[in-house]
Amino acid sequence: MDQQKPVEPWKLALIGLAAGTIGGGLGVGGGIILVPLLVIVGFDRHRAHATSLAAIVMISVAGAISFGVSGEINVGLGVTIGIGGILGSVIGATVMHRVSPQALTIVFGLLLLVAAIRLISGAEPLPGSAELGSGWDVLISVLIGFIAGFFAGLAGIGGGVVIVPASVLLLGLEQHEAQGTSLVAIVFTSLAGTIVNLRNHRVRPRDGLVAGAGGIVGSLLGSQLALSIDGRTLSLIFGFLLLFVALRSLYRTLRTPQPV
Repeated sequence: MDQQKPVEPWKLALIGLAAGTIGGGLGVGGGIILVPLLVIVGFDRHRAHATSLAAIVMISVAGAISFGVSGEINVGLGVTIGIGGILGSVIGATVMHRVSPQALTIVFGLLLLVAAIRLISGAEPLPGSAELGSGWDVLISVLIGFIAGFFAGLAGIGGGVVIVPASVLLLGLEQHEAQGTSLVAIVFTSLAGTIVNLRNHRVRPRDGLVAGAGGIVGSLLGSQLALSIDGRTLSLIFGFLLLFVALRSLYRTLRTPQPV
């Protein structure tokens, strides 16, 4: 990693600002923007995923505070999902350290594609899902966190693309509350994955801090904007953006000949 040319701090800050605005606004952390942009400015795939996850720690904290001030957070569910996400994130980050850049890109693209379809389709919550007993709530929340955490550690994202729709469909949260709760959980998953990445020397702390600083500003702006816009409108706009990024990422990876 140390042999790679450093990226100018202003570029990292702008990337963080863009990712924070979208991530904080939709409760997804921002990795879906961070990873592609970091690759564009010269990061290799592994370093981009690891740096993204480090920046998301700061982005998710800022976004969660903003949603919390507006009363759009279920703290109990957020912490429970986050606890499940810690284990999943550690496993995902460990796997990421051993996976090829091409495989990482394919996994990332497929994850975005699934999220795009979910956002565009606008599936409704299961009938009565909001009335699940406390035991079921805990079990489902931990499972959601584990799955989201695994993808967070593997793909360099916060896990919100899993947490937000799952919280709506399985736990019966409203869209804005699901986004705020997701950001609480993402604090846990992104921090756990970043610790693993630091141990594996996949991220420069300075890069994550600079991108995260820009992300804090964007997250505060994005979360306040999201609270003033209809949740369905936000889902549609972001769903089509995800669809474009996913298809472009998969196309460019699969059409590039790989060494034998």
